[in-house]
Amino acid sequence: MSRRVTLRDVAQHVGVSVTTVSNVVRGWPYVADETRHKVQVAVAELGYSPHLIAQSLRTGQMHTLGFIVPDLGNPYFAAMVSVAADIAQEASYSITIFDSQEDAAREAECIQRVTKQLVDGVLVAQVVRGSGADYAQALPVPVVWIDRVPPGYDGPACRINNARVAELAVGHLVALGHRRIAHLGGPVGVGPAEERCDGYARVLAEHGLSYHRVVRAGVDWTCDDGYARMRELLADAEPPTAVFASNDGVAIGAMHAVRDAGLRVPDHISIIGVDDIDVSQHLDPALTTVRQPLHELARAGIELLLKLVHGEAADARQVMLEPTLVVRGSTARPA
Repeated sequence: MSRRVTLRDVAQHVGVSVTTVSNVVRGWPYVADETRHKVQVAVAELGYSPHLIAQSLRTGQMHTLGFIVPDLGNPYFAAMVSVAADIAQEASYSITIFDSQEDAAREAECIQRVTKQLVDGVLVAQVVRGSGADYAQALPVPVVWIDRVPPGYDGPACRINNARVAELAVGHLVALGHRRIAHLGGPVGVGPAEERCDGYARVLAEHGLSYHRVVRAGVDWTCDDGYARMRELLADAEPPTAVFASNDGVAIGAMHAVRDAGLRVPDHISIIGVDDIDVSQHLDPALTTVRQPLHELARAGIELLLKLVHGEAADARQVMLEPTLVVRGSTARPA
């Protein structure tokens, strides 16, 4: 049986210290690019593989992060978890997923379960405003809130500028000439949904538009919600000519409701969503949406958490990322 390749073997092969090799293997950023490349080549050539159990016992770190998400069935959060896992793997960390299933009590249970898991830090996207914050602050490991952040929380967090989401969406519809713009909002109490709903009202007021119609989606924030709520809007004596949906799932359901009513998008009603999930561009018509920088959000959350895990001072404890408007075929000037 051949001898296991060690850090010292790699260090001697490259001509650097064992500490330098260890820093490269652990993904620490403070190594010169040329040296990092030489170490990575040597690791591949010699077939070095870290003994994670021994390493964990020695350092007290398990190289595992926890991630509490509201709903893995939601394409947005499923994609976020996938991206976060890839980014964590780049730093030699794995991720353990906890699904709170859009239930505040279950979220509290997930947070308590984290304390029993061998994790070095936790990402949390909360269910509803105020839930879980006290639990998470009491955890014995670093915590970073991501996407859904408790109101007034000034600790480590990464979020999307949801006020800007509403500005882009409603502003686009106003620029097209729409004056009766309704909002299919997200669940009551969910941070991003509340912020988008507030932004919708503010943009209407800024443009002097008196029409104000909000219908809130259920807790699952799904296509079925969008379909049912759009039927409510279509039953109005004076239906809207445009709809700002709180996410792409709700927007897709709304588009189906318009079609089933014998109407056409965007000829009769323009619809815009939020997220830019993969299916959005493949609809007929393709969905106009506000794209959230999902990859950048996941990377910012993981990198901030790893800095805290490693005992480093974070450059920015509150990271705000900006959305972008993606114009496709589901929006047009009012007939």
